[in-house]
Amino acid sequence: MTQPDDISGMERALRETFGDRIRVSADPYAGVRVGVISAEFSGMTPRARRGRVEALIPDVEIVRYELLTPDEAAFLEQEEPGVAPVAAQLPLWPEALASGQADEITVRFPSEDYGTLPSPVVSTFYSLRGGVGRSTALAHAARVIAGQGLKVLCIDMDLEAPGLASLFDVEDRVTESMGIVPLLAAAEVSGEIDALDEHVLRVTEDTGLFLLPAGCPGAEYARLLSHLDPSAWYGEDEVNPLRLLIEAVSTLPESPDVVLIDSRTGISPLAAPLLFDVSDINIIAFYPHPQARAGTRALTRALLAAKSRRSEEGSLCTPEVRFVVSPVPATPEVRELYAERAQEWIRDWLSVARNTVGGPAFEALEEIFQVIGYQEALAVSDSVMRIQGADDFNVVADWITGLVEPRDALGEQVDEVLEPSKSEVLDSLQFAGETAENQALEELHGTFLSTSDVDRALATDTVVVIGRKGTGKTAVFRRLAEAPTAVVVTSPPGLDTHLTWTPDANVYSALENELRDRQLEWRQAWPVLVGLAIKNHLPNVPQPDWVGDPIGVPAAGGDYLKTDLLRDVTSLLSNQQAPLLVGEWIQAIDRSLNADHVLLFDALDTGFGNSDNDRRRRNDGVAGLLTAVGELGPQLRRLKFKVLLREDIWREVKVPNKSHLSARAAHLRWSNKVDYLRIAIKQAWRSEPFRQLVTARLNKPDFRLEGTPVEYWPEEFVRNAWVILASERVSGGRTAYTDNWVWSRLADANGDHAPRALAQMMTAAVGLERGFEEGNRYSRSIIRPRALVESLDEVSESALDALQRDEFPELDPLLGRLRAIGSTPFAAEQLEGTSPDLVRLARDVGLLEEVSGPRDRVERYRVPEMYRKALSMTRKGQA
Repeated sequence: MTQPDDISGMERALRETFGDRIRVSADPYAGVRVGVISAEFSGMTPRARRGRVEALIPDVEIVRYELLTPDEAAFLEQEEPGVAPVAAQLPLWPEALASGQADEITVRFPSEDYGTLPSPVVSTFYSLRGGVGRSTALAHAARVIAGQGLKVLCIDMDLEAPGLASLFDVEDRVTESMGIVPLLAAAEVSGEIDALDEHVLRVTEDTGLFLLPAGCPGAEYARLLSHLDPSAWYGEDEVNPLRLLIEAVSTLPESPDVVLIDSRTGISPLAAPLLFDVSDINIIAFYPHPQARAGTRALTRALLAAKSRRSEEGSLCTPEVRFVVSPVPATPEVRELYAERAQEWIRDWLSVARNTVGGPAFEALEEIFQVIGYQEALAVSDSVMRIQGADDFNVVADWITGLVEPRDALGEQVDEVLEPSKSEVLDSLQFAGETAENQALEELHGTFLSTSDVDRALATDTVVVIGRKGTGKTAVFRRLAEAPTAVVVTSPPGLDTHLTWTPDANVYSALENELRDRQLEWRQAWPVLVGLAIKNHLPNVPQPDWVGDPIGVPAAGGDYLKTDLLRDVTSLLSNQQAPLLVGEWIQAIDRSLNADHVLLFDALDTGFGNSDNDRRRRNDGVAGLLTAVGELGPQLRRLKFKVLLREDIWREVKVPNKSHLSARAAHLRWSNKVDYLRIAIKQAWRSEPFRQLVTARLNKPDFRLEGTPVEYWPEEFVRNAWVILASERVSGGRTAYTDNWVWSRLADANGDHAPRALAQMMTAAVGLERGFEEGNRYSRSIIRPRALVESLDEVSESALDALQRDEFPELDPLLGRLRAIGSTPFAAEQLEGTSPDLVRLARDVGLLEEVSGPRDRVERYRVPEMYRKALSMTRKGQA
C-alpha cells in the first residue's frame, strides 16, 4: 500500500504544474487516487488529462482519477477534488479484505470487559467453501439455545441456495410471498421494511425456535433476487434494507434473544455486510485442508478489522469470531491431528490482533474453536429435528449465549418488600477463606456444610476419611472433636482442643528411634499413643498394671507435655511383652466404657515434617497406624477409629487387607456442582442483608428459605441464589454460565474440587467488587462476573503455594521446569530429564493431566487453570 511520504511527494510534483487544488490519497486496496481541479485541463480529453498526470508522477499505480477544469467543478458544485478513498470501514469485501492486511489490528470485542449486549445478539454462520457443516452447526446450536429457554430466530440468508426450512422440516409451510428476498426487494423500493411477523415460522411449539426463510424458490423469487444490490446499500443517504431488517426483528411479537443468520458461502455480495456490519459474533466453519488456509486467513484478518453496528462507550465494537472445524474424521488420533493443525492456523491468523491496551487479544484458542467429528447420523439426515444428542454443538451455543445480557437478578421487585441495597449486602459479605485450622469455632459452625459425603465421613462406622488438601478433612475433624465422646490422638497444632502433648515431627522422630532400639514396628507403637490419649481424656480408665509409676501424670505438674508423652511411651514399651500387654490394656479400657468414643487422627500429612526423611517416616508411620486399626479395631466395642488422611498418602501406603479398610472409607470429593455452590451460598447466608435480599426474591408460599437449611434447598433455589450473588453468565468463552466457569476453573487435573478454593475466590471477588463499585456500578448481581474472573489469579497463587510449601516441596524442580516450558498443554518430550517419580506425583496430586494418543501413549500434559496462572504459563494457542 502507498505510504504517506510517497503521497506527499506526488502532491508536490502535481502542485508545481496544476496549483493548489489537488488531492492524492491511498486507495484502501492498492495504489492511489488522484483528484485535480485546474485550468490546464481546458480543451483536453479525459485520456489526455490522465496522460498529463501520469507523466508528472510516473511509475505510480493510479486506480481512480477525477480531473476537472474550474468550470466543470463549479457546475458540479465541487469546491475540492472529490477523490478521498472510500471509507475503509465499509462492510464490503474489497474494503474489508484490504483493512485486514495491517501488521497489527486493534480490536474491541464486546466480551473484552466480560460484557454482554442488549438483545438480540446477532450471529452469522459462514464458510468460504460448502460442505463443512455450516448450516448444520447453526441448526443444532439454535435447538440448544432454544432449549435453554431463550427465543431464537434463524434467518436464511443463503439466498442462492436456501436450505434452513428443509433442515427444520418446515419447507412445506413457506409460501411464495414469504421470506427474506421479498422483504429486501420491497425495502429497496419503499425505503421501509414490511412487518416481519407474517414471514416468520414457528419451528417448535414447546420452545422459542423460529425461522425467517429465504423465500419460496421460483421464477418470481429469481427475478427479485437478481435486483438486489447489497453493495449499493452502503452509499451515502442510501436506504439500507439489511439494517432495516435487523432493526425490525426487535418489533416481532416474540422478540428474539438471539438471531442466527445462515450466510452464503464464498465472496458473495450479501455475505460481506452480514459478517462485517450486522453481526455481533461470527461463526466461521472450515475444514483444515491446505486449500482453505489462505482464504480463511484473509477472511479472519478482515473480521478483526471490521466494526459492527454496535458501539460501547462511543467506540464501535469488533464482531467476535469463533471457529468450527468440521467435519473431521471421527478416529480420536486423526481428530487430534486435525485439531492441532487448525489451532496452529488460527493462532497465525489471530496473531495480529491486539486489545485496547496493546496486549494479545486472544488468551486461549481452545476456547474459541470447536472440532466436530464426522457423524453418519448428521451426514445422512434430512432434518436436524430428527437427531438427538449432538452434544458437540453445545459449545457453539454457549459462544453465542455468552453475549446475551443475563437476567437482572437485582432488577425490579414486584412485591413490595423492603430490600437491602447492594452496598449493604456487599459490605456484610464474608467468606471463610482461611484453612479450617485457623477458623474460629463459631465461624466453622456457620460455614460447615453437610453433604452425603460429609455425612458419611461423620458416621461412626467410617474408619478412614480420605480427601485432597482443602476438601474439608480438618473441618470434619473439628466437628467430630467437639463431641464430649471424642478422643483426639493426633491433631493440627494450635486448635482449640488445647492438647499440649499431641505428637509433632520431633515426637515422631524420637519415637522412631525408640522403636528401632527395641526392634519394634510402628503398628506396635500406635496402640501406646491411643492408650495415652484415652488416659488424658478419661483419667479414670484402668491403669496398665505392668508399669511401676502411674502414666498420664505430668512430671512437673500443670499440663501434660510432649516430654511426658515420650516418657510414658518408653515406660509402656519397656516390657518385652509390651505389644501384647498394650493391646490387652486397650481392650480393658474398651470394656470399662459405657458409651461409644471416637479416636481421632488428623494432621498425619504434615505432622511428621516435610524433609525427605520425614516423608519416609510418615509413610511408614501411617502404614503402621492403618495396620493397627485393622488388627485392633475389630476387637473393640466402644472405641471407634477415625483416621483423616490425604488422598495421595492413602494411595501410597501398603497395608495388609487394605480392601477391608476401603469398604469402611469415605471420600471427600465434592463431585456435585450444586453441592459445591451451596458452600458459597451457606457462607453468604451468614450475612443478614444477603438473607433479606434472597428471601425477598425467592421465597414462595409453600417454601420459605429462612426456615430450611441450605443443605436441603432444591437445586432451583441454589442456582437462583447463586445468580443473585454472582450473576448468571461470563461472556466470551466456552462456559457461558458463571457456575460452569467457577466449576471448571477451580478443578485440579483430576477433576477434584476444594471448598477452600471457592471460599478464597469469593473472598477475593468481594474485595474486587467493592473497588469496581466505586467507579463503575453494576446492578445485575452482588458480584459482577469480571470480579470472579480476576480473582482467579489470587486463588491460583494460593493453591500453588499450598501445594508447594505445605504439601509437596519436592515438586520444586518440576515447577521450575513448567515455568520454563511456559505454555500448556505441552509435549510430553519437554519433561525429558525430569524424575519420573516427580511426574507421577504431579499426576497423582492433580498438577498434571495426561493427554493420551494412539495406543494410550502419553503425548502431552496439561496444567489446569487452578495452577496455570500461578506458574505464569500461557494456554497453548494464545495469540
